[in-house]
Amino acid sequence: MMQKQLVDSAYSAYRRHPTIDTFTLQFVALIAVNYLNCCYYHHADKSYALSTFEFLHDLPTEPAIGLNKLLVLFYKAMFDHNEKK
Repeated sequence: MMQKQLVDSAYSAYRRHPTIDTFTLQFVALIAVNYLNCCYYHHADKSYALSTFEFLHDLPTEPAIGLNKLLVLFYKAMFDHNEKK
């Protein structure tokens, strides 16, 4: 899946030059959540999503991306087939 390499490359670039301005945080968090959505609905293996779970977890705790950080928990449960959680 070529998209995984592109997304991981974007995460790596962000980590080399992290920024905490609201716009950038919202943008990178949105890309990450969108990638999780695509992986889930295209039935990708959970291994494709692991780097995204880690990336979103490592982003700073900011109200502007609070929903994105909650969505990580949702997608983790969905990939684990944990409907109860």
